[in-house]
Amino acid sequence: MDVVNAAKKAKMIGIDGVYIPVSNRKQSEAWYVEHLGMEHGGDYLLAGSQEVFLRERLEEEVLTFRTNEWLANGESYAMPIVCFRTSDIDSVYGQLRTLDIRMGDMIVHSWFREFDFCDPDGNKLKVWQPKE
Repeated sequence: MDVVNAAKKAKMIGIDGVYIPVSNRKQSEAWYVEHLGMEHGGDYLLAGSQEVFLRERLEEEVLTFRTNEWLANGESYAMPIVCFRTSDIDSVYGQLRTLDIRMGDMIVHSWFREFDFCDPDGNKLKVWQPKE
């Protein structure tokens, strides 16, 4: 089999894990469990069946990048790398609003709702829920 034909047959079947940089792994794990309802899965946390690895960073890096391909008006937007899905966005939003964290407003779209927030290390994350 030549390389071209082998490449056509190879395909991804899912995302195995997400890696989030943190300054203190134990403190961050406790925060993610308490405030986002994640569960311990060994060396990682679980968001549903998705593995979330919190790893201590060596530099002051956070998860985000700038794009002009997200907002309808084409303005620059700091895009989160990780987007969590929830079945009760109102409860998650209400719980996170009680914390001293940076977070955005709930945005209602025609078929889903979403909001952005930052974890204690400043990683910008997104939560969304499709409308039923």
